[in-house]
Amino acid sequence: MFDGITNWIIASIQSYGVWAVILGIAIETIIVPIPSPLVLMTAGALLIDPKLALFPAIIQIFFKLTIPASIASTIGSYLVYGIGYLGGKPIIVKYEKLHGVSWKEISVFQKKFKGKKENLILATLRAIPIVPLSVISGVAGVMKMNWKKFTLWTFYGMIIRSFILIFLGWKLSNLYVTLAENVDHLEKYVTIILVLLIGAYIIAHKTGLIWKIRKKIL
Repeated sequence: MFDGITNWIIASIQSYGVWAVILGIAIETIIVPIPSPLVLMTAGALLIDPKLALFPAIIQIFFKLTIPASIASTIGSYLVYGIGYLGGKPIIVKYEKLHGVSWKEISVFQKKFKGKKENLILATLRAIPIVPLSVISGVAGVMKMNWKKFTLWTFYGMIIRSFILIFLGWKLSNLYVTLAENVDHLEKYVTIILVLLIGAYIIAHKTGLIWKIRKKIL
């Protein structure tokens, strides 16, 4: 499956250049099966001249690819963010007896991370290539993060993430597919770990174990 997607991404970027990168990034922000690192690393390998000196290459990477890719990713993230923002609270309230987490607890947690801390966490998670983008968007939506702050700090984080992956694709032009596969595998592992952690928290909360732990700590 990965080989088929890889060939399609490479062929699209070879044929349509930056426009294929913009479309690919917008899609992969929403659809997890598309390997997120591959689009950007392929763009760096195919659209930036490998013979360029470092400084001219950095200029091209930033203005030609990083900025458009970051804008596309930010726009693409609105869908999952919107689903979390509009549907998060009703689902949590409706199934509170099942998972044991109340909206009041989420509101308390939300208040602890409001402000600069919330912005910095979002941008940092966006900037790390192995952290799944759709999960971050969904959580930000559920936490009712202000859409203007979400947009701005998503964009800041995506600039760093996009630049790193595009630069690696340009620098490792012969090895970028292998590296992209490894990064994509790590991203999937992180997604699984996050799901397991959420599941463990819900079980601990449901059984009262989390309160026992808190009492021992405090």
